[in-house]
Amino acid sequence: MPPKLTSFHSKVNVQRQVKIPMRDRINLTADIYLPKGIDTSLPVLLMRLPYGRAIASTCTYAHPSWYAHQGYIVVIQDVRGCGTSEGELYPFRNEYNDGFDTVEWCAKELEGSNGKVGMYGFSYQGVTQFQAAVQQPEGLVTICPSMATADLYHGWFYFGGAVCLDFDVNWALQLAQNRAWYLKQEPQATKLFEAQKQSAKWLESAPLSEIELFKNPDFGNFGKFFFDWIGNQQANDEYWQKLNPLSYFDRYDLPALHIAGWADIFIEATINTYHQAKSVTKKPQHLVVAPWQHLPWLPKVGEIDFGETAVSKVDQLQVDWFDFWLKGIDNGISDRAPVQLFLMGKNHWLDLPEFPTSPNIQNLYLSSNKQLIPQLPNSQQLTANSSLPDIYVYDPRNPNPSTNYGFYDQRNVHQRWDVMVYQSDELDQDLAIAGIPEFILYAATTAPDTDWVIKLLDIYPDGKQMLVSMGVMRAKFRNSWTEPEWVKPDVMTEYRINLRPTCQNFAKGHRIGVAISSSAFPIIERHSNTQKLPSEATVSDFVEATQQIFYGAEYPSHLQLPI
Repeated sequence: MPPKLTSFHSKVNVQRQVKIPMRDRINLTADIYLPKGIDTSLPVLLMRLPYGRAIASTCTYAHPSWYAHQGYIVVIQDVRGCGTSEGELYPFRNEYNDGFDTVEWCAKELEGSNGKVGMYGFSYQGVTQFQAAVQQPEGLVTICPSMATADLYHGWFYFGGAVCLDFDVNWALQLAQNRAWYLKQEPQATKLFEAQKQSAKWLESAPLSEIELFKNPDFGNFGKFFFDWIGNQQANDEYWQKLNPLSYFDRYDLPALHIAGWADIFIEATINTYHQAKSVTKKPQHLVVAPWQHLPWLPKVGEIDFGETAVSKVDQLQVDWFDFWLKGIDNGISDRAPVQLFLMGKNHWLDLPEFPTSPNIQNLYLSSNKQLIPQLPNSQQLTANSSLPDIYVYDPRNPNPSTNYGFYDQRNVHQRWDVMVYQSDELDQDLAIAGIPEFILYAATTAPDTDWVIKLLDIYPDGKQMLVSMGVMRAKFRNSWTEPEWVKPDVMTEYRINLRPTCQNFAKGHRIGVAISSSAFPIIERHSNTQKLPSEATVSDFVEATQQIFYGAEYPSHLQLPI
């Protein structure tokens, strides 16, 4: 017997817990929203998520009933092992086949469907779109991935070769608690729920490979995939090649609307995926980047309110996109600028033909007295101390702490011995940048491997050090992500460190700042400064590293800003 059709409200009906069969006879469940009073077939909007059909990403989007009211059949599906769907959850592993089967069911079997399907959703729900798209199911016309990626290593589970600790632990914990809750399994559901409130305790665990949270029977083994995430520490590991949609991007060929946030932890991954999509298909790839964090999408982000122009209009934007591609409505969206970026500081939108790869670069060089200067000093300007490096000691037992990624004042975490902050003179006029800043670092370490963390700061007249962007480089990956090389102790080495993409106006009277350290805990895992995998190092393995930062004419450490 089919699920009962009930009235959700005056404009929309809903069928709950509709079973959708997969090729292996597992049934996944979905809620299906249908507009009332329409007797013609309609296109389908599909979202696939692990967090529960009822939530349906309403922390960022309008409710599915709103999308149905715009003239669509909306299918919100629990992925395998989540909600009331059958099977076991393993993040991303089954989404290729399950996504293909679900799209084809929506196109061919769903009553009232006209055979055209679009997908939407952010984060996990965005990755499932890429995984379905590379399978090329019949009926999938377009996708709208937000804050998502086709490469789960770079900028998702790893940042510059270092484990994204805060995200990896807390997300594994969230998925594990969800799974225990779906199964009504006690005491695990309660124990994991309590553990979520004490995540700082688990972030301090060493070694990570023995973290009790995912090994103790009291918690169950619902999060055991965490050990796969931290145990495959190179981009070319087979684990990532199988999981990454990027491995199959030769089969990606759909128009897409990519949505990102400058303060989102996945901004680097999202922009990289947009570029990769552009490189493999001639189908339109539009990009919209707002100032937002991962969720919610509000004008106030961190400590800055970006005003009315930062209010989310994504719901209407997506409907316009779907109306054009799924209904053939000529609403002018194809004539809009393919790239729309929010310029922070000025708080207005830029319409661009492509993502900036500006040939105009402003260099700022490290100098003595913790200065950033626009030109290297000539020989007459050199002082007796100008050739001496700046030195700090990084102790893994007491790593430099991090704020959340985003627009937060860094002064509290910079009042330490193990971070070097350099700043420019006050700007005599506004300076706007857009694109990917890069830092060229000349440094030496006593360790065979260590981390370098670079922050780009907007320093206010009152002294606030507002985080704009950040980059990480695990030293052994300085030349290759796939062929790591140990560092020679106390030998000056060059590192080229990409920071996360940004679009920022530095106001007249402000200063540009750069902070250099060897940790940002818990955004990234602490490095033991040894040849051991950081996730396998015990506390007794930790070693202090003496870090030397070089600058001057011979070793010109400097920031490259895309103007």
